[in-house]
Amino acid sequence: MRIVIVEDEIAIRDGLEKIINADTEHTVIGTCKSAMEGIAFVKENEPDLVITDIRMNGMNGLEMLEILKEQGVEIYSIIISGYADFEYARKAISVGAEEYLLKPVSIDALRETLARIEDKHIKSQFQIVKKPESYAREYFFGAREESEEAAQALKSIFKDENNQMYGIMVGYFGNVSKEQMEEIEYPLRSLKRQYSEINFLDVWEGRFSLRILILNGNKEDIKVFADTFDEKIKYDHQQQRWEIPWCINTCENIEDWKECFEATQKALSSYFTKRYYGLLWVSESVEKTVKEFEYPIQTERRILSALESGNYQEMKTGIDEFLEQTVSEEYGAEEIRHGAVKLITRMMDVAKEINQKAYENLQEKDYLKGVLVAYTCTEMREILTKCGDAICDRKKKEGISNYTISRTIEYIRTHYQEGISLEKTAEVLNITPEYLSMLFKREMGMNFSVFLKEFRISHAKRLLKGTDMKIYEVAQECGYSNSNYFTKVFKEVTGISPAEYR
Repeated sequence: MRIVIVEDEIAIRDGLEKIINADTEHTVIGTCKSAMEGIAFVKENEPDLVITDIRMNGMNGLEMLEILKEQGVEIYSIIISGYADFEYARKAISVGAEEYLLKPVSIDALRETLARIEDKHIKSQFQIVKKPESYAREYFFGAREESEEAAQALKSIFKDENNQMYGIMVGYFGNVSKEQMEEIEYPLRSLKRQYSEINFLDVWEGRFSLRILILNGNKEDIKVFADTFDEKIKYDHQQQRWEIPWCINTCENIEDWKECFEATQKALSSYFTKRYYGLLWVSESVEKTVKEFEYPIQTERRILSALESGNYQEMKTGIDEFLEQTVSEEYGAEEIRHGAVKLITRMMDVAKEINQKAYENLQEKDYLKGVLVAYTCTEMREILTKCGDAICDRKKKEGISNYTISRTIEYIRTHYQEGISLEKTAEVLNITPEYLSMLFKREMGMNFSVFLKEFRISHAKRLLKGTDMKIYEVAQECGYSNSNYFTKVFKEVTGISPAEYR
């Protein structure tokens, strides 16, 4: 593909250009340092793909894409941003962006994204005869000119008639496996045959894992079908087969499809706050935020403590408790997502402190983006658990093959608040201090005392940032009975005092 990069930071602009030209089969045909330059370049050179930052001086990347969309310019786009914000992701989707990548962008993530877009680009070049599903997809997700052409085509296929209406059902399938998809299809086909008086148009949008069912029939038939469908998916959830959120809205004219769909998709994004597992009507889905979001700091501490000690089950229980406390109709969906983002950020801080390799792997997985676009509580739980699992498992796989050292580290994690020493630990393990010292240095690359000190200070940093404990209380919590000595050690490790760090 022919690519243009629109980015006001020269280091990122040049870095992306070098990566793409050196490590992929695609070609960067130009770079622009502003959105205005980008618009002019795209219109003049007609690239296949634009990669742009959200935040730039002057016009931002989203505004640039919106202008190109309004002017009927058909181009694939990738948004990059240093900000994990659900509103940004939602806006990027609304202007037709193919992907939303968080900085720093890894080579693998970029390569995979380009491959997906190229595959779509190749398929589109051979798509000559369009089906009604294709027109509907273009109508809902295409650029303005493409959408208008699709609307005209749909009007020739569907005829607005008296006593007839349209139902727009939207379902999210992002957390359903291929095997489950096959199980779902049969009963759905059966329902369609059962309600043969209704015309169905089945539209898939793979980028967002959305399925849109457009129903055309009289009001009563659509209502009866919706009630039957509602009971079916509630039963599936009760049997713990899968969790697929579905929302439905109705309208009378084809011209209202898009507005009807957008309202349905918005309702779908807050579906998980309702703790309802059937077909949700948009009229019943209005957010009823009744109180300010309360972030469960104590539960966060429980989760972080479990990560520090490598206790997977405790971490998992903490995540369940976190979601139980936060996922509620009393809070807004976006506030809940931001709470989950905050927790993942804190979990990644732990990984960064105790294992840099695990931290780098977590960045590549991009769990933050996953939470921001999650549609279900199950999906949020899986993302948070995978993040915690990665931290716990990474520590087990760091190459600490020596059983004695594994026991030593476990002892430190469990007793670091006490006055432990090399001699005391060796006594517990029933070996000599000299042998433990030699073994620890060989396996860990540092002395026992240095590891213990850095472990304690790492925990102290989290307490200083995440609690209002007094400094002497933090010192005692981390195994230092003398707060002055704690301050000295903290400054030795970090370069600043505990008060300055806070």
